[in-house]
Amino acid sequence: MEIFGSALLQVLAPQTFGVMLIGIAVGMVVGILPGLGGAATLAMMLPFVYPMDAVSAFAFLLGMHAVTAVAGDITSVLFGIPGEATAAAAVFDGYPMTRRGEGGRALGAVLTASLVGALLGAAVLAISVPVMRPLVLQLGPPEFLMLTVLGLSFIVSLAGRNLLKGFIMAAFGFLLAMVGLDPQSSIQRFTFGQLYLWDGINVVPVVVGLFGGAEVLQLMMTKHSIATQSGDARISRVMQGVRDVFDHWWLTLRAGAIGVGLGAIPGMGGAVGQFIAYAHAQHTSSRPETFGRGNVEGVIATGAVSNSREGGTLIPTVAFGIPGSISMAILLSVFLIKGLVPGPAMLTTNLNVTYAMVWVIVLSNIIAVSVSFLFLNQFVRLTHVRAVLLVPFLMVLTAFGAYTAHNSFADILMMLGATVAGVAAVKWDWPRAPLLLALVLGDIAERYLFLSYSLYEWAWLTRPLVLVCAAVTVAGLVWPLVRRRHAGGPSSTHRADVPITIGFALVAAWVLYQAWPWPFRTAVFPLAIGGLLLLCALLKLLTHVGRVPRAAEAMASGPADSVDVPDVFATASRVEWLSATAWMTAFFVLLWLVGALIAVPLFAVAYLMAVARQRIVPAGVYALASWLFVYGLFDRALRIPLP
Repeated sequence: MEIFGSALLQVLAPQTFGVMLIGIAVGMVVGILPGLGGAATLAMMLPFVYPMDAVSAFAFLLGMHAVTAVAGDITSVLFGIPGEATAAAAVFDGYPMTRRGEGGRALGAVLTASLVGALLGAAVLAISVPVMRPLVLQLGPPEFLMLTVLGLSFIVSLAGRNLLKGFIMAAFGFLLAMVGLDPQSSIQRFTFGQLYLWDGINVVPVVVGLFGGAEVLQLMMTKHSIATQSGDARISRVMQGVRDVFDHWWLTLRAGAIGVGLGAIPGMGGAVGQFIAYAHAQHTSSRPETFGRGNVEGVIATGAVSNSREGGTLIPTVAFGIPGSISMAILLSVFLIKGLVPGPAMLTTNLNVTYAMVWVIVLSNIIAVSVSFLFLNQFVRLTHVRAVLLVPFLMVLTAFGAYTAHNSFADILMMLGATVAGVAAVKWDWPRAPLLLALVLGDIAERYLFLSYSLYEWAWLTRPLVLVCAAVTVAGLVWPLVRRRHAGGPSSTHRADVPITIGFALVAAWVLYQAWPWPFRTAVFPLAIGGLLLLCALLKLLTHVGRVPRAAEAMASGPADSVDVPDVFATASRVEWLSATAWMTAFFVLLWLVGALIAVPLFAVAYLMAVARQRIVPAGVYALASWLFVYGLFDRALRIPLP
């Protein structure tokens, strides 16, 4: 306790506390802006820590990283554009609540849950490093592989009566994760000869397009504000969200525990924890059918897990030098810079540094959440502004969110492709979450499968924990079907399901054809996933001609991740579709032709005058502010090369 108290005093020292505040400010900006990413910003900020002592260095970097999820949740809830990849799940229920006019309540819930989760993660880190080390060391690649499969099964089961669609999207996500050079043999897989694809498909442009791009296109078609219903944006609605967290305190703690547990497993990452916590909240809710339409329980679960994972990821990093995520791998380099050795020394001679990290997580989240609450009313009022006035700003966020992945225009093209997929998924009720999570988990799953086979061949399938995880996986997929069958309800399909499913079947057949000549270790994962995709696609086609039992038909129908507000894609006229897609296309063509510093203000003036019917003076002021935002922040402050 004496060392615990002295670590707090070290963090509160004026110089250390000052650099932590700077880190928090940077982290808030990075979290709000889609695509920058906490890991990339950590790497950019490493040179600044050389003159600092160890505690100050961790206060600056960890304080910055710990608050990015808090800020990322804000844009996810308000605009449907995830500020961080780890905040994507907050879109599912937070954005529908905003569109219903309950943005204040959603923000109050997600911020409070984030703070509770951060405190829980810090507490677990403080007391459980000696306990977690032998536990994590008992798990091998087979167990990590099955935990990955278990996590994905939870997300697939979210599709409910759309279970076959969920399997198809998950299998397609796994195939996307295989694009690039095979890590075992360096054979090119599905790269089409493009050097850009050698490193695989980056998750950031996919997240921004799949969720953010689709929502921006919806806003371009609507004449209303984001909040399509008149809601109360005052602080009372925010406090209702705070009360919701404590009304569902048991869910908050369970979601926080999921974040800590998955964070402690190396390689699982924060995005995985959010989706699994969200799935757990739906499975245990008394109103699971309202998830995806604005259920505050979904917001609470994703908020609680987003920050509790920080304590979890630090456990293997500090205890035995195994980074729990990409960000922790970067943070591990700070240990080397400062001459610290992860392991027993961090629990004995350098225990004050370990406890200082705990205090940094606690204090930085308290400060970030408190500052966010001060400006919540202003944030919520943005959702009651006419949507067309927000479109130029949101277009900049999506463009730079994608571009900063590799500072390449190819990332923007990838984002636009994901936008098309996101629009199709929303319009025809195909779940987006399984695709995204499979893309995140694909590389992890393939690596663990290779290690499991190399160590145990196929005997790893008989290990006790593997069998337990397999049983839980099957139960997690069957239980939603049983509950749906008892609940009943009409089944629904779309005309587009048949051609879309045929397209997936053709992709699967092409994958099997391409992978068949490859060496076994290169081909085993593509062949398995391609076969699964083909099987699910054929079953889905059979459901449309009545050749499967009613239970399988129930698996193939129902809403995916729809929003309980007017469906703009369904009600928009052909003229509105053409206008919105033409303006979006024009922005990115202009960006490619003349660069960001000209394209951003030029598009803002043209769009505001032509669509929003603004006069030249306010449109010019808006354009100047956009130019200053792009030039001042991205070019001068963050030193990011502009398109």
